Amino acid sequence: MDNELQVDLHRTSIGALAFLLWEFMITFDDEVHYIWPKPNTAWIKADYLFLRYFPLSVQLCNRVLDELVFQGHQNLTGLRAWYICQVVVAHLTMMGVEIIMMARVYALYHNNRWVGWGFLALLGVETCIMVLGLVLTIPGVHFKPQTWITNVPHSFAYIGISALFSQAVILTLTIIRYIRGEWSGTSWGSLLMREGSVVFLIFFVTTAAAVVYSIRAISFGMTEYAWYLSIIPTCGCRLIINMQRLPSSGGSNFRSHTDVDFELTTLHNNTFDAP
Repeated sequence: MDNELQVDLHRTSIGALAFLLWEFMITFDDEVHYIWPKPNTAWIKADYLFLRYFPLSVQLCNRVLDELVFQGHQNLTGLRAWYICQVVVAHLTMMGVEIIMMARVYALYHNNRWVGWGFLALLGVETCIMVLGLVLTIPGVHFKPQTWITNVPHSFAYIGISALFSQAVILTLTIIRYIRGEWSGTSWGSLLMREGSVVFLIFFVTTAAAVVYSIRAISFGMTEYAWYLSIIPTCGCRLIINMQRLPSSGGSNFRSHTDVDFELTTLHNNTFDAP
């Protein structure tokens, strides 16, 4: 592997970290205003703080490891173990965002227990597939220090495909509920459709790229993963903040759809603000 290419990939990964830090700074006021006042028992607060600080901590750690690899000071055994664990990091980050999206759709279906159990089953299947991917690919990991800079583990293909399926299910359920007309024209329904479609597109591009880079062993895989760790949690945090803003920014839609929007606000408060 050409050393100049490795340096370029490292710089691009630093760009992903810079993006995440920039996003953190411009949304910190919203975090203080909407998230911090919530009780510590509120799951949405825990999910937000996880998505905000866990990927950021991993990114910082990974960029330090990049420098150690370039200087030749790394512990090969420890680096290999942390490299293999990146698929767990990716899975937990994606799951943090999926929980938010599932909760939104769950509220749309009036907290239908079958929808809830279906979502729990999806999360369980994703986790099982992630573990299966680790079991099947760990024996074949031929690791060199340069691999940390260039290629993602093959186990990324497993979680990527399962995550794409889950996202397709979430988007489909959202569309079905929306076209039936119950939430059509309301602020919350429009928000769910707009954000659901945009997030699905973003997830599809980033996750599909991770799958292709993993299967084809393309040398840009770890750089794409660095951006994955910046883009996915950013989407999740934005989803939460936007939902917190909604009750105070309903505008004319809330006045023209009083009955429906009263129920939407109730569902929103029960789903996102309850401890």
